[in-house]
Amino acid sequence: MRISLVLLIALLSLAAVLSACGNRDREASGPPVGQEPDPPAQEDPSSPADPTEPPADPSPLTGLPMVSPGSPVAVAIGNNPDARPQTGLTGADIVYEIPAEGGITRFLAVFHSRAPEVVGPVRSSRPYFALLAKEWGAVFGHCGGDPELSRYINEWKVVDANEFALGHLFWRDSSRSMPNNLYTSVENLRKVPSAELPAPPQRYEFKDRSVKPEAGISIRYGKSYSVEYRLAEGVYNRYILQGSQAEPVLHVDRDSEEPVTASNIIVQYTTMRVIDSEGRLNIDMVGSGKAVFLLGGVYEEGTWKKTGTLEPTVFYDAHGEKITLAPGQTWIHIVSPDAVVKLIPPE
Repeated sequence: MRISLVLLIALLSLAAVLSACGNRDREASGPPVGQEPDPPAQEDPSSPADPTEPPADPSPLTGLPMVSPGSPVAVAIGNNPDARPQTGLTGADIVYEIPAEGGITRFLAVFHSRAPEVVGPVRSSRPYFALLAKEWGAVFGHCGGDPELSRYINEWKVVDANEFALGHLFWRDSSRSMPNNLYTSVENLRKVPSAELPAPPQRYEFKDRSVKPEAGISIRYGKSYSVEYRLAEGVYNRYILQGSQAEPVLHVDRDSEEPVTASNIIVQYTTMRVIDSEGRLNIDMVGSGKAVFLLGGVYEEGTWKKTGTLEPTVFYDAHGEKITLAPGQTWIHIVSPDAVVKLIPPE
């Protein structure tokens, strides 16, 4: 009994010693006496939580960052006096101005990098509009057209968005009179193909021009209609001179009231002829001919060439090299050989 008691006391003493050693080990692992423990690590508030987003890819049509990418869209837009001011032209990447019957012109606005919520007024079209839409692989928005249009749309396999068949993608603005009150949006027309269409090809390089820019250029389509582009803060504001107007009027967007502008102006000369009693035109879009350019303020002369119906139209400078565009919107004017085009002298 005495031996057991002695053994128990010895075991309790050994346990106490071991416990004290363990406590000393734990104390040694903490901070030195008199020193506060380090605070927990915190994120530097000056550092962003997420890595910086890479810049958006440049548009193949403007050289500027993509804002609302998606299927390319081309829309036929009216330009008779009652159709003005239009909506959405300032959001286009490229705008064509092309003669129609009766001495008026009409626009084909090509959208890829941006997607305006309102575009119009949408008007009827002609085969050469469909051909240009096909060049860019775009959904073609329009409201009917001449008797031959449907045949060419089928032959060229254009992705068609005719209001006659797809009325739910368009709407009428009750504040304007027909036929100049039909509108659509880029996103509406992007619903037409079953899958997103490929991006348009990049045909030209883009670069800024460090030169003294020309003051502007005027383009006379006929006796009663001409347009001017005048330099303003690095771009060219567009003006329209119609009928008996004494002075050209600044072309503005109906909704934003912002000026319609261009970074590049291209004039493409080609032959055209009246083909019926309605005054409809046949415009030679395939072949080659003269062209003049105002690109980022630099005036040049050159040529255009389209080697086949489904081949692209390409513009060349006087040395036979592809032109270089300034970043921004491009306006392409298709004119007859007798159109009067001249530079505007500095004020």
